[in-house]
Amino acid sequence: MTAKSRFFIASMMASSLLSCASNSQVDVQARNQFVTQFYALVTTVEKVKFKSYAGEGAAIGALDGALSNARGDAGDMLAGAIVGGFFGGMLTALLEGSNIGYEYQLQAVDGDSVNVIIDERAADIGDCVRVRVAGDVRISKRPMYQCDDASEDGAD
Repeated sequence: MTAKSRFFIASMMASSLLSCASNSQVDVQARNQFVTQFYALVTTVEKVKFKSYAGEGAAIGALDGALSNARGDAGDMLAGAIVGGFFGGMLTALLEGSNIGYEYQLQAVDGDSVNVIIDERAADIGDCVRVRVAGDVRISKRPMYQCDDASEDGAD
């Protein structure tokens, strides 16, 4: 085993161990997110199917396979396209995971009605659920007078 492969294996093992070290940390995708939560009753649940991009992955893989074998004859290009298309589509499908989801119609305890689409069956009709919503939030610095003006408008 070469020194590079030993280093690679050791670094992969270390990163695996470190990723398990703390479960209380927030995922990096949660950074700069607006978070709110509320309670609601489930009024309807419908199964939905998410769009898959496996076809596009297969097309890109086929193109890559054909171009990678462009110096060969037509048979090499065709074989490269078939193999590339198969692996491109398969890899895309594996990375996407399940394309089945569920659309919930919820009646919030404050009277609002909301629809939520998630990728797992979390509740049934009539169940009480806590809904946690996180959306993209951006902050930009503004002059202080804009905050003062907004607070005066809100006081009226």
